Amino acid sequence: MATQQSVTARRNAHSPDDGGSAALLAGPLPLDYRDGRVMAAPERLVFAGVVVLLLLLAAVGAIVGATGLQGVTVTVFLLAGLGIPPVLLLAPMTRLWFCLLALSTSLATTTAVGFLMSATHVWIPVPAFVAVALASAALLVTPVRRDLAELRNRAPAVASPSSPRETPASLIVGAATAVGVLIAVIAAAISRGDPQPAGLFATISPLWYLGLVILIAAAVWAHRVSVSLAAPVLALSGVVVLSQALMYGSPAVMSAARHVGIVDFIRVNGGAQGNLDIYQAWSGLFAGIAWLADAADISDTMSVATWWPVLLSPALALAIAALASRWFTGRTRVWIAALLFSLAGTLNITYFSPQSVGLFFGLVIFALAVGPRVPRGSQAPVPADRIMVGPLPLGRLLMIAYLSIVMAVTHQISPYLTVAALVILVVFGFVRPWWIPLVVLVPAVVFALLHTQVLGNFVSLGAIGQFWNNVQPPSHSFQQYPTPLSTTLAFYAPAAVLLLVGVAAVVTVIRARSRAALALLVAAASPVSLILATDYGQEGIFRASLFALPWLSVLAAATLWTWTRTALPALAAALVILLGVNVYGQTALDWNRVPSQDLSQATLFYETTAPEGSVMLMTGTGNAAPQARTARYRDVSYASRESLDGYPAPSDRYNAVADVRDLTTSLTSAISAPRYFALVSMSIGAYDERYGFQSYSDYQELASAMASSRDWNPVYTSPTAIVYELVEN
Repeated sequence: MATQQSVTARRNAHSPDDGGSAALLAGPLPLDYRDGRVMAAPERLVFAGVVVLLLLLAAVGAIVGATGLQGVTVTVFLLAGLGIPPVLLLAPMTRLWFCLLALSTSLATTTAVGFLMSATHVWIPVPAFVAVALASAALLVTPVRRDLAELRNRAPAVASPSSPRETPASLIVGAATAVGVLIAVIAAAISRGDPQPAGLFATISPLWYLGLVILIAAAVWAHRVSVSLAAPVLALSGVVVLSQALMYGSPAVMSAARHVGIVDFIRVNGGAQGNLDIYQAWSGLFAGIAWLADAADISDTMSVATWWPVLLSPALALAIAALASRWFTGRTRVWIAALLFSLAGTLNITYFSPQSVGLFFGLVIFALAVGPRVPRGSQAPVPADRIMVGPLPLGRLLMIAYLSIVMAVTHQISPYLTVAALVILVVFGFVRPWWIPLVVLVPAVVFALLHTQVLGNFVSLGAIGQFWNNVQPPSHSFQQYPTPLSTTLAFYAPAAVLLLVGVAAVVTVIRARSRAALALLVAAASPVSLILATDYGQEGIFRASLFALPWLSVLAAATLWTWTRTALPALAAALVILLGVNVYGQTALDWNRVPSQDLSQATLFYETTAPEGSVMLMTGTGNAAPQARTARYRDVSYASRESLDGYPAPSDRYNAVADVRDLTTSLTSAISAPRYFALVSMSIGAYDERYGFQSYSDYQELASAMASSRDWNPVYTSPTAIVYELVEN
């Protein structure tokens, strides 16, 4: 009997610290929910010291001309440190909420300041940075004096009675996480090079996988000894994109270049021109990064786009954890929800885009908007079936309004998807007052009405209600060959994981039978409203899944499990599978997805040297080059094979010389331009093969035919990309 009791005690001691789906019955928790202890004075002083150090190093870099030091410190300050001083003014809070509010405030303020300068065409990036830096230093005075006084008086740190303090186990988890990340970084750094056909997962040093194993072990051990999973989860959320940035030195997707072009336009012209196109109109993020780049003296903004996912991926994991903390009574499942979101979301790769910021702001708004479960000032317990939600404090309302305004000028779709989920939470009684969705909706509608002239090509009344047409994913009408297995797996494997998360979420709802669980499930379905209204460029299904995944992850994390001897091996196996699919989904298509540095320099050469009105022939798809990456993106243009006569029919005897001749004739006949250029690159051939447009061997023959053609003269040459100019006859 004693032996059985000891076994039971050990199992209970290491069981999850919440009740699984039963935890959802508790309803939303107050904002001061604690994942760990509230930050004490020494920790807050460390954050204040980080801000001071960043500003001092930025000043030193500017004075001595150390542009690298200036670039790094200014970038880190504006993207992550700017929000620290105002958040330190608030009442002490947990690390989770402190980091989330500091990050969201930093991103929102950088976006807001940049957008105001861009919209008014009063472009003064350096004076604006100096003013913001001085204001930040001034804001630090009060919290630093408060925390120093607390240290002198030896006042005990405010902590939750149930919150664990730092233990040797938590230190071991943190150290193991740091070692795992360090090993992964070293492996990526020694594997630097251009994207290869097998992708990162098959070409990186085997040492990288040792780092991943250590991170998985850290997460499993943290769960085993009941300490926070925060460190390994945040590391796992960003280790792949960090490795890509180190290995390739380029953004993870080609389309990031178009966004860099808007940033460059704002820098060159001192502001955006909202009547030109939809990117210029919704230019909040681009204006903020333009300000950052000028203040940091960064010459090529592609570097910011390269490292952007390294910031946003962990930031999104933080936001999911904060959202989950509004529903769970324990901290283990909070971070499991964040882990599920991070590893199951590879259908929508995080890259330098307004969408990534819009999603982040939306998640923070959700976490802030869910009201306390008891009326303010009351500590009485509330029966599970009769959750009472009080009005939000003024500070949270103001933060929601601030983020909503910034989101409205940054992304066209995110505000409406955020409103759809908020309406569901209002209907189920978890958000009060009822008009909270209007706080998000009104700025978005007003801003859209001010820019209706650029929405014509993106909003179609005929698409409204056409659910089955709108739900279709992008199709490739020029496909002539079977889709390679690598491409199919890169999409279907993550889709299968997403489906499993959805099934687990439904199981939770069935077993919990609570209003809270049902509310989360309906909130997950709310993005369907986007598909009912528009096809969003045949990408509506991807955007809907992106905004559904947070709610599904929270529900899936609430799935009950019984603690047995096989629980730890099962958890480890699940993490291996999830991480494996995540790595494959994000990196298997690197060959055609990631622009090599040669290719980036090739398009940069063309856009900066070609006369106005010039056109560049893409010797394949237009999706496989970083186009429109400079301020001159409207002065020069690109023409893909899809826009001309398409691809030659499959044949045993592909005639590359004739193909080049036909392409040249089609180009000059269809488009009138003062000068004609052509781009041949490994990435174009890779993309065409991966999507069945043309075999890579045929494209190599085309490249050889271009090189030997008397009609085309090479003007830029690199190992993986060549720019040709048409010889004038």
